[in-house]
Amino acid sequence: MNPFATFFVGASILMMLLVYVGTAAHKTKRWVGTILVAVTAFAAIYTVKTMGLQKGIDLQGGSEFIVKLEPGKNDDGTPKAVTSSDVQQAIDILLRRLSPNGEKDVSLQPEGTDRIVIQMPGISDEEIKDVRTKIQQVAHLEFRRVHPDSQAKLEQIKARGGIKEPGWIEMPYSKPLNAKDGSVIDRSELVRDTPDIEGKYVSRAFRTVDAEGNKVSLQFDSAGAKLFDELAAAHYQKQMAIIVDGQIHSAPVLQAKQFGGRAEISGGSKGFSQQEADTLATLLSNPLQNPMKILSESSVSSAYGKAAIDQGKWVLVAGLVITTIFMLIVYRLAGIVAIVGLLINLAVLFGSMALFGFTLTMPGIAGIVLTIGMAVDANVLIYERLREEMEAGKTFTGALEAAYEKAFSAIADSNITTLISAVILVVISGGLVKGFAVTLMIGLVSSMIGALIVTRVIFMWAIDKNVLTTLKTTHIVPDKVFDILSAAPKFIIASVVVTAISFSAIAMHGEHSFGIDFRGGGRVDVVLKKDAKIADKEFEALFKTLKQPDGKDLGTYYIQRKTDPTNGSENVSIRCEELSGPVIQGAINKQWNADTISGTSVATVGSVIGEELKKQSSVALFCALLAIFLYLIVRFEFAFAVGAIVALFHDVLIVPGLCVLFGQELSVIHVGALLAIAGYSINDTIIVFDRIRETIQRGTGGSMREMMNEAICKTLSRTLLTSSTTLAPMVVLLFLGNPAMLEFAMPITIGILLGTYSSIFIASPLVLWYAKKSGTSLKHQVLDAQIEQIKANQAIAAAAIAGGKK
Repeated sequence: MNPFATFFVGASILMMLLVYVGTAAHKTKRWVGTILVAVTAFAAIYTVKTMGLQKGIDLQGGSEFIVKLEPGKNDDGTPKAVTSSDVQQAIDILLRRLSPNGEKDVSLQPEGTDRIVIQMPGISDEEIKDVRTKIQQVAHLEFRRVHPDSQAKLEQIKARGGIKEPGWIEMPYSKPLNAKDGSVIDRSELVRDTPDIEGKYVSRAFRTVDAEGNKVSLQFDSAGAKLFDELAAAHYQKQMAIIVDGQIHSAPVLQAKQFGGRAEISGGSKGFSQQEADTLATLLSNPLQNPMKILSESSVSSAYGKAAIDQGKWVLVAGLVITTIFMLIVYRLAGIVAIVGLLINLAVLFGSMALFGFTLTMPGIAGIVLTIGMAVDANVLIYERLREEMEAGKTFTGALEAAYEKAFSAIADSNITTLISAVILVVISGGLVKGFAVTLMIGLVSSMIGALIVTRVIFMWAIDKNVLTTLKTTHIVPDKVFDILSAAPKFIIASVVVTAISFSAIAMHGEHSFGIDFRGGGRVDVVLKKDAKIADKEFEALFKTLKQPDGKDLGTYYIQRKTDPTNGSENVSIRCEELSGPVIQGAINKQWNADTISGTSVATVGSVIGEELKKQSSVALFCALLAIFLYLIVRFEFAFAVGAIVALFHDVLIVPGLCVLFGQELSVIHVGALLAIAGYSINDTIIVFDRIRETIQRGTGGSMREMMNEAICKTLSRTLLTSSTTLAPMVVLLFLGNPAMLEFAMPITIGILLGTYSSIFIASPLVLWYAKKSGTSLKHQVLDAQIEQIKANQAIAAAAIAGGKK
C-alpha cells in the first residue's frame, strides 16, 4: 500500500474515532460510526488482499537456526572475546555463503551480544544438510609441510607409546582410503605443528572439473602468491598438506618452483561431488573468524507447512461456526449483531498483521482462535447487562445505553490485564510464542473496537429502523441468590487436593515433565498421508541403522501418535536427543516417499538455550503477575487485589501439573499459554468484583456476606456464558489442532475452566476472609472510593466549564 494512502486512511480513521467518542448527538454518532466501521473494514480487507500475510517458517516450510559465535583466538593463542563487529562480520559472511548470488530468501538478525538468528523459508529437505555445513564450518585453510618420512615416523611414534616428534603433529585426512579388498582405512600424516601459509591469503576459491573429477581451485592475492612460490622453491619435490578445519583434504607433491598464485585441492581417492566442491569453494571464499555452534534448529518441510495451514483454516471455521450457533441459541437476533462485530474484528486483526508485517505462525493461529472467544466474551458482558437493565423496567434504548456504560469498566479492566501479559510475552519471548503474543495483543484491541463500536452502531440502526425492539435471551441460570460463600471451605479443600495432585504429577515425571525447550533435545514430527501406516517397529528398525554426526548411537527416543480428526491422517511425534533429530528426519524422508508422508519437521534445542528459556520463562511469569497485582491495587481496594492474585496463583500453579498428568511435556508454548491464562483468570474475577463493588455502592442493605452472594449470583450467568464462548473455540483446537496448536489448547482449556471456578469459589471467599482477619471494612473502603471518584469527576467538570467560559 502507498505510504501516503496509508497515512491518509489512518489519519481519517483516527479523526472519525475522535468525533464518534466526542459527540453526543445520536444521528451524528450513528453516521460517523457507520463510516468509521465501513472504512476500517474496507481498509483492513484491502490491506490483506494487496500486501498478504507473512507466514512463519512453520507454515511455509524452511529452516530457522540460532547460532552462537564462539570466542576466537589472538595471535598469541589466547581467547579473543566476541565483539559486535565479529557478529556483523559473521552475518555478512553467512549471507554470502547461504546465498552467493543473492537469489535465496535469507534473513539474518543479531540476537544479544554473540548470537545470530538465521531464517531460510522455502528450502528443501535436501538443502538443509548443506545449510548446516555452511553455518558450522569455519573453513580455516592452512598449508603445512608433510614430514619426508611421514608414515615411518608415525609408526615409530606409535611404537614409542605416543611420544611425539618435536616440531611435528599428526593430522587426519578428511576422507578414509578405500583399500583394494573393499575395507576402509583411516589415514593421517605427520605435518608441521605451525602453518606455513594461512588461508587469509586466498582471494578466490572456485570449483573446476578435469579428467580426475571435481576440484577446488585457489587463487592467492599478491602477498600470498609470493609466499607460496618461496615455499615451493625451498621445498621442491616435497609434499604439502592442504588443510581445512584441522583435516587434510590432499597432500600433493610440489612439482614446480612457481605456481603463479594458484593452487588446487582434490577430493582424495573418492573425489569431490559437485555439491561438495561448490560448498567447499564457497566456504573457503568466506572463512569465519569465529567458530559457530548451532544452539537450536527448527526445520519444516513445505508439505508439513501446507498441512498446518489447511488444518488452521478448518479450526478457524469450526470455531466461528460453533460460536455463531451458541450466540444464536442464547441471544437470537442480537447474537447475529455480535457475530458481525466478530467478523469485522477478525478483518481488523488480519489487516493489522499485514500492514505492520507481523508473521503468522501456528501458535498465532491458536491466538486468533482464542481471540474469537474473547471477542464474543465482551458482547456477552454487554448483553447480560442489557437483559438486567430491561428487567429493571428500562426501555430498550435506555437499557442499551446503560449496558454499554456499565459494562465498559469490566471490559476495559479485563482486557488491560490480559494485554499486560501479552505485552510482557512480546518483550521477553521470541520465536513462535511471540507470534501467539502478537496475535493475542492485536486481537484484544480489535475485539474492544468490535464490541464497543461496531455492535453499538448496528444497534443504533436496528433501533431507529424498529428492527430490534427488545432482547430475547435463553436463561442459563435462574435469577436466585445462592449461599455460595458457605460452601467455600469445601472448594478450597478441593483446590488444595488438586494442587497437590498437580505438583505430584510433575515430581513423579521428574525431568520428563519438561520438553526439549527446557532440557534440550530434539523432536521430529511426521504427518502421514490418509490411510498410510508406519508401525513403530518399522521406525525402530530404521533407527538401529543410524548414527549421530559424531558417530555415536542415536540414544534414547520414544514415539507418540495422534490422529487428525479433520482428515483421518496420523501425526507421529518422535522425541530424541539433540543431535539425532536432523539424522532421523533425513532418514525418514529418504526411506518413505510422498505417497506415504505428507511432510516432516524437526526442532532441536541445546542445553544452553534450554537453561536460558527456563530463566526467561520464570522472569516473564513473575513480571506478568507483579504487573497485574499492581494494576489491581490501583484499580481496586487491597482486599480485592489479594483475593484476585491468590486465585490467579491457584490457576497458574495447577495448570502445568495437569498438563503433565494428561501426557504433555512443558515447553515455552506452555509459558505463553500460562500468561494468557493469567489475563483470562483475572478477567473473570474482575467481572465478579465489579459487581460486588456496585452492589455495595447501591446500598441494598444486608451483611457483607449477603451482598457478596447476591453479586456472585447476579454475575453467575454472565460468568458461565463468557467462559463457554471462550471455551468453545479452544475445544475445537483441542480436538482438531496439530501438535503445536494442541500444546496451547490443552493448558488454555484447563485454565479457562479453573479461572471460572476460582473467580466464583476462591477469589470472593478469600476477599471476605482477608477483610475479617485484617479488620478491614470493605463497605467503607468502597464507599469512600466512590466519594473520591465523584469529587474528581466534579472537579474535572468544573474545570471544563471554566475553560469554556474563557
